[in-house]
Amino acid sequence: MRKFAILCGFFAGFSSYVYAANESDLVVNNAESNEYGAFQKFDRQYSLGFGAFSGNLSAAGTSGGNYSATFLNFDVERLFNVGVWMDINAYLYSSYRQSPNVDPAVGMTGQLTGADPQFGGVNAKVGYAFPLLKDKILLTPYGQFGRNVNLSSYTLQATPVSNLTSDYYWTFGAGARLEYRINDVIDIYLDQNMVYNLSQANMTQGLAQANFYNNRTVLGGKFNLYRNFQLGAQAFYNNYSYQENLVSANPVGAVALAPDNNVGGMISFGLTY
Repeated sequence: MRKFAILCGFFAGFSSYVYAANESDLVVNNAESNEYGAFQKFDRQYSLGFGAFSGNLSAAGTSGGNYSATFLNFDVERLFNVGVWMDINAYLYSSYRQSPNVDPAVGMTGQLTGADPQFGGVNAKVGYAFPLLKDKILLTPYGQFGRNVNLSSYTLQATPVSNLTSDYYWTFGAGARLEYRINDVIDIYLDQNMVYNLSQANMTQGLAQANFYNNRTVLGGKFNLYRNFQLGAQAFYNNYSYQENLVSANPVGAVALAPDNNVGGMISFGLTY
């Protein structure tokens, strides 16, 4: 409940800010023609989402196990009159499970703190939108930067040598989103990006940092159902490519468990502005 209350607080507080920003924008651009107006009805929104995903744990192509998680998500998006697009996304994990529960590369006593991680992250995307077909198709290349949770299980191990305050990645990369507006009620999009995740976790057992490239595909839709109320839904797939073999020096040759891929979905409830 505490995590939910925190996200709701951000959600409520931001509503007053985006309303003021929108009013100011209208005053400045009132006399200007705006080729993005049809898409702004969908892409000026803030929302609270609930999602889940599951995937495989492995390293260097070795099958190792599986994992799953649920999360809360807060998203703020804005498409400006000049074509600049911005999206800020914050999330908080509400649960995490994996099998096996103890990483073979960290054979120490203790449970995975990932059983209830209470970890979160934030990502920002900034791009420019190109109308390919008036009021119908919009292409938006963008850059991305963020701070994200490291779910490699050996970094989640609850042992005296763990330091979870550094258990995160710096994330940076680029992508593009293709958006198709069907009508004033339905808008669908395909988002594809590639980012690099630079681990900041403290390593033990002679393991290398779990740095990796992430190819992410998102297929989603936005539905303006009633006045300013917007329902959102998306499905996503992540595929990870590690730069080094995650092999332990002690025990010798044990392969660490790290996320190899995952598939999931999210539903969101928000307001346009």
